[in-house]
Amino acid sequence: MIARLCGLAIDARAATRTDCPLARARAARWIAANALAIGGRPLPQDNASSSQARLREEHIADFGDLLAAIAATPALVDPAALPARWRLGLSALGVPVLDRPVGDALAAGASVIRLAA
Repeated sequence: MIARLCGLAIDARAATRTDCPLARARAARWIAANALAIGGRPLPQDNASSSQARLREEHIADFGDLLAAIAATPALVDPAALPARWRLGLSALGVPVLDRPVGDALAAGASVIRLAA
């Protein structure tokens, strides 16, 4: 399992070499879905039918649920409210996070996930 996750992280680095928020959101979805599959966790239902970019505020209990939220539809996570260990986990897997103002990402077509209080 560790070797597979390392391989995923290496592939992720190549997939996220873009500045386009939508391409980064699609890469985040791919990485999260693969990480869930490697861990044996069921993949979330495909929510790709909603192609409109939106801000999603979600109640997320653990890191696996965070990956499931990302894997459900292409989105970038706003790292501001994430616990440090979750930010580290996303970084280790190569999952891109929001790196610009939310409005800029939405305008580019990428959805954004924020942790709900």
